[in-house]
Amino acid sequence: MWKAQVMTLPQFIDEPVLVQVRLLSDGGVQPVAFAWRERTRAITDVGRQWDELSDGVRWRCYLARTIDRETFELRFAAATGRWLLHRAWLRAGQAG
Repeated sequence: MWKAQVMTLPQFIDEPVLVQVRLLSDGGVQPVAFAWRERTRAITDVGRQWDELSDGVRWRCYLARTIDRETFELRFAAATGRWLLHRAWLRAGQAG
């Protein structure tokens, strides 16, 4: 039987993360997994992507869905190679 899934409000995380990427033929990157709070999370789907300028840093932003059906906003600053977990929509009862 199908269970309805309730979308939670995002938690603002803003923590650096280690990200495993796939290199694309156009020179871009696509995240495939990331390590956060001592756990590696496999990404099953990368959805919307956009560029954003914040405090003088140009970020490439990715909405990523994990195997646990949680959604995360990952940000990549190409100039520095820095990855940031900006927001997380965690399932009820999940604290990271």
